[in-house]
This record gives sequence, structure tokens and C-alpha cells, in this order.
Amino acid sequence: MAIKLIATDLNGTLLHDDQTFNQSLFKQTLQDLKARGINLVLSSGNQFAHLETLFHEVMADNLAIVAENGASIYLQGQQVFDGSLSPEQVQHFVTVDRRQDFLKSTYVILVGQRGSYTEAGAPQVLIDAAEKFYDNLQQVTDLSAVDDRIKKISISAAPGQAAKLVADLNEYFAGHLQAHDSGYGVVDVVAANVGKLPAVQWLAERWHVAADEIMAFGDGANDVPLLQFAKHSWAMLNAPDEVQRSAMRVTSVDNQHDGVLTTIQAALMVI
Repeated sequence: MAIKLIATDLNGTLLHDDQTFNQSLFKQTLQDLKARGINLVLSSGNQFAHLETLFHEVMADNLAIVAENGASIYLQGQQVFDGSLSPEQVQHFVTVDRRQDFLKSTYVILVGQRGSYTEAGAPQVLIDAAEKFYDNLQQVTDLSAVDDRIKKISISAAPGQAAKLVADLNEYFAGHLQAHDSGYGVVDVVAANVGKLPAVQWLAERWHVAADEIMAFGDGANDVPLLQFAKHSWAMLNAPDEVQRSAMRVTSVDNQHDGVLTTIQAALMVI
């Protein structure tokens, strides 16, 4: 089995439910991968600043970070791809798109280069949940006045309504922007060319890696395109059935018990 690139989702996949991970096993795995010339890609909807904080003690030359659902790609701490929304797209969203009927009861977070921004008066439960994933979260009276480079727009969905909201948004945007179910009741709106799969494909082209040389792990709807693309794809044991059906295999243990790292270690025995 020839593997040159391994891409993994984070929340519900590599990370435990409390956003910790097995650092010693992670470091050992990175070393083992480097010895075989394999790059590891951490792919997440989270803000880069948040991921940098989580992984600052384990950074390595063969580790890449895909943040904001593919809007940013970092290698060795340097941004090599920027898929930010244009200022015009952001302004149109907060002044026109935001007023559409199917968005009126939702809450919005603009996720930027320097911070994240939500409307003043948002429920505290939303603020508390968002602060787990977004650094420097600020409440503002006017989203149109935010001065930052916006990577993505996160929209809260009513319980069980994320899939419908994704469908409504993608029909409304008609290819101008793209909506992804980011899990945990959040839908992310990004540029049309942005996503976890496009980000991994961008890195694969940079590193001259083919689809049959890619291993991928995920647990959510926004991981499905990558799981279907990669030749060696693993859904997590804790993933919903529809996600498990999209992958070639299912891990034998869940994210709470280091399912990604133990699966990689087992694969390294036969690579």
C-alpha cells in the first residue's frame, strides 16, 4: 500500500470530545510518517489561530494545517493558500443575503484572520459554544463594519436542520458561494473554490500525490467528499451511518480512544 499523504478531520475524529489528543502517540506517529516520506494534513472548520494553539507543541515539517473548512492552508507556520471571501461578498451577505427569510432566525459569526465576530445580543449559549472553536470572539453592533479578512461565515442551524440549511443556501447562492455542514449545528459559507477536498487536492498537487496515495479520516458530512475521493478512506466508529457508508472502512475504535492514530500505526506496519 503506497501512502504519501494522510488527511484527518479533527473534532470527532483525531480529537477527543474535550478537544485534547494523545500528544505522545501523535508525536511518535509524525516521526514514523516522516521516516517514510508521508505528510500529515490536519483538516478542520476551526479557525487557524485556535488550531495553532492546540497543536503548537507538536508542529513538524511534515505537518500541514487546513483551517476554516479549507479557506486557509499553512505549512511550517506560513500561509500558502488564502481562500478568503472578498470584501464585496462579505458586505453583500451581511446587508442582503442575511435578510432572506430562511436566515432570519439564525445567528451569524464572521470568522476572520484576526478574530471572529457575531452580532451583539446573540444568546449566551451560542457565545459559550463558539468560544470553544473560535479565538478572540467579539460581539459587534454592525457586522458590515467589521474590518478583517473574512475566511468563512458560520451560521447556526436549528436542531436537525443543518442539511436543509445547506441545501437552501447552495440553491440561493447558485455556485457563487458554497455552504458546508460543519457539524455541531453549524453551517459554514465559504468561497466557491474552498472546501476540505479542494484543500487536500491542492496539497496533493503541490506534493505530486495521486488519489490512490491518500488516506483520509472523518466523521461528518463535510468530510464525505474527501472520504469518497481518497483511495484509502476511514470513517470513524463514532460517525453517523451515512458517513460510514461513504468511506471504504470504519475504524475499530472511536475518537475518544485514538482511533485515527491507532489506525495509522496499524497501517504503517504494512506500508
